[in-house]
Amino acid sequence: MTVLAHTHPLVLQLENDLLPLFRAALPALAAAAPRALASVFAFSSGTASAFHDYHFGISCLLEDVPDEAPEEVALLVSVTDLDAAARLSAQVVWGQPSGRVEMQANLPADDLQALHAALPGLLASLQQAASRGGPRI
Repeated sequence: MTVLAHTHPLVLQLENDLLPLFRAALPALAAAAPRALASVFAFSSGTASAFHDYHFGISCLLEDVPDEAPEEVALLVSVTDLDAAARLSAQVVWGQPSGRVEMQANLPADDLQALHAALPGLLASLQQAASRGGPRI
């Protein structure tokens, strides 16, 4: 049993679909950006409950970046508002101080097919961003 396995069916589906896919993407990511340390993550968050929102993704920590530059770029897939009408979002985003979004998928509500259709582009965007080593100017 996984950490998130005790919760909402949509979260279970995302966990089963995304985490193996993200782990399988790590070797290509490491080859494209050898100076980045990539890892897969999953966690819950929320204000009313710790299990209100869930986030899945790949984080790439970059080495030797200037102090004013972001040291992380991530592919982040989130499902929010599980207690109401669940919503999916997916983006490739830089860490602070930038917070710049490289790519964002427009996903209708809880449409897993749209998410799966967007994932190849999001993974390619993450790979390009990590190999570039910084946000587009």
